[in-house]
Amino acid sequence: MSATRYQHVNIANADSPSSTRGGAGDKYEQQLQAAQTQLEKLQLQREEIERKRLEAEELTQQRQFFIDGQIELLAKLDNSVQAIDRELFEMRQEQKEMEEARKTFANHLQSLQAMDPAKWKKTKIRDEVANALETLERYENDYEDIAANIGQGRARGFLTHRSSPEGESFAKTLRQGFAFNLPVIILGSFALLVWLTR
Repeated sequence: MSATRYQHVNIANADSPSSTRGGAGDKYEQQLQAAQTQLEKLQLQREEIERKRLEAEELTQQRQFFIDGQIELLAKLDNSVQAIDRELFEMRQEQKEMEEARKTFANHLQSLQAMDPAKWKKTKIRDEVANALETLERYENDYEDIAANIGQGRARGFLTHRSSPEGESFAKTLRQGFAFNLPVIILGSFALLVWLTR
């Protein structure tokens, strides 16, 4: 009878409330640990998402920076190319004008150097003087016109020995008076020379 009572006590101890509470506590700890692990995973995922978002924003800003810089530089390059094209065109035009001016000046120079008053025939002195003065005036007008045209471009200033309007007027009047009185002066000088040699 004592053995039966001992087995009954052992069975009762195995089914005691303290044993049940211990099993429930372990299960709660496991669930808590699982929840903590899941929370850490979610935190890592959120940090990864935030990192990718910041990276995407930085790439977007860099892309926009490139687009803005591209637009600005394209405008500068386009304006510069057009400006250089205009400059080259004007330089070619001025070079052409300079070549034409040089050709004209060289022809006038050669023509004036060939005119020798000492070789003028006395019988045609009036015509010789009139033609010479007409040629001189025409060449001077050509020079003034060409020099003024060149003076408006890059080469302005290198032909600085231009006459003033007052000087031009005086020189023209002097030439005209000289041309009108030259035959009289020559005839008077010739008559004086004949009178002195008699």
